[in-house]
Amino acid sequence: MRTIFSTDPRSAVSRFARRFARSNAGNVAIIFGFMLIPLLTAVGGAVDLSRALLAEQRLHNALDATALAVGSNETMTEAELQQLAQDFFNANYPDELLGTPGPISVEIVDGVVNISGTTQLNTTLLALIDIDEMNIAASTQVVRESKSLEVMLVLDNTGSMAANGKITALKDATEILVNILFGEETVHPKLKIGFVPFSQAVNVGTDKAGAFWIDSNAQSSIHGENFNADGGGNPINIFDLYDDLTDKNWNGCVETRPEPLDELDTVPTAVGNTDTLWVPYFYPDEPGGRGWNYSNYANSYLADGISGTYEERQKHWGKYAGADAYGTGPHWGCAVAPVTALTNVKSELISAIADFVASGYTHIPIGLAWGWRLVSPDEPFTEGAPYDDPETNKAIVLLTDGYNTLQRQWTHNESYYSAYGYVNEGRLGTTDYNTAVDQLDPKTATVCQNIKDQGIRLYTITFQLPNGSIKDLMRACATETSLYYDSPSNSELQTVFETIAKDLSNLRISQ
Repeated sequence: MRTIFSTDPRSAVSRFARRFARSNAGNVAIIFGFMLIPLLTAVGGAVDLSRALLAEQRLHNALDATALAVGSNETMTEAELQQLAQDFFNANYPDELLGTPGPISVEIVDGVVNISGTTQLNTTLLALIDIDEMNIAASTQVVRESKSLEVMLVLDNTGSMAANGKITALKDATEILVNILFGEETVHPKLKIGFVPFSQAVNVGTDKAGAFWIDSNAQSSIHGENFNADGGGNPINIFDLYDDLTDKNWNGCVETRPEPLDELDTVPTAVGNTDTLWVPYFYPDEPGGRGWNYSNYANSYLADGISGTYEERQKHWGKYAGADAYGTGPHWGCAVAPVTALTNVKSELISAIADFVASGYTHIPIGLAWGWRLVSPDEPFTEGAPYDDPETNKAIVLLTDGYNTLQRQWTHNESYYSAYGYVNEGRLGTTDYNTAVDQLDPKTATVCQNIKDQGIRLYTITFQLPNGSIKDLMRACATETSLYYDSPSNSELQTVFETIAKDLSNLRISQ
């Protein structure tokens, strides 16, 4: 059997020509025969060349997928990698594809994984001139990077995630990403991952109650803004209100810092600019009676304690002393799971994923800003490597299933309480509800740009959302358009997270 790469000077074409020259069929037959030879060769060559190019592309794709799959494993021997690579290659170049592949070759030299392979393609028309097969070869390289990787996943845990199994799909996809990046490691020497579940606030964890960056002494200009000052004219300390209640302690949620600090990673300080501190979350008891509401107020969990205007009743702090709160009380609106700081321990991440819960409504800039702070090297969380560390790459993955919103309340508060407080306090630059809602998308865009300016790779995902402005916003937020993923289904979300995990791996195709 002859191949296209034959160097035999007695070619099939020459033999075919000599047979026609000896024919007695006449000059016309001879002329036609000589015309037919190049015609068959040209047509056959074009058809079989097209098939060969397709087979070569499939071979390249299979080798690239194999290289990415096996290159990150630094614990296997070369023989073990050879078997693993062959298994991946077989899965990516099944028998029904064009060509018959041979065994692949794996070689590791100075941290570079070289993988090569061949496939044999039977010809169609070229077989008429005795060219029966073409042997096609391809190769690829993967450079094993020595860099470390830090990844923070900022994940929508709002109430809408409870619908259609979305929160379960998110948990499953997140676990897949963790498993891919950790590989066989349980404690990874070059990888850290963390989580920021978010809704209308972020929970930094109750263990941070004594941290200097939590405003435990009512120093921030927004501390106690929802309550009347004490007899000495001092702001009411939120931790004192928690102490007054008999059945509630601070649950770890915090308010945003005043503008523009809510959009920044400014290092907190207890001396100097105390607005850099974070005020603990406390949803005030609104006018009404214990367990019931009137005049459109949303969260009444204590007796008012005094008469007067609705605002006076709400700001009265004396009613908390010795009381127990009905329902969730001051925690209402922030049932979100606590953040997980960057860690290289796989079991800690798997445990944290199980705690994700769908509750509340959507404040994307709050979650995203905290994702930035947790991957940062500076306080309030310091697990991240320095930004200028050439041996570390940083990335954030942002997923949302909703539009930025503030829940409307037709009362003097203008809105439900959230990490931005009440709209009527003007923390979003206005006391008008509609204008305040319109501030959230620009804030998100600003935080996205701040993150990208710091050199952090940003992926964005809109999860099962119809077309609208949020998709345009998330597309623009991503570091590159290709790093934005548009509304996957529950099952497709796993594929998206797998794709992101591969992109985040410490590998690159070099040629």
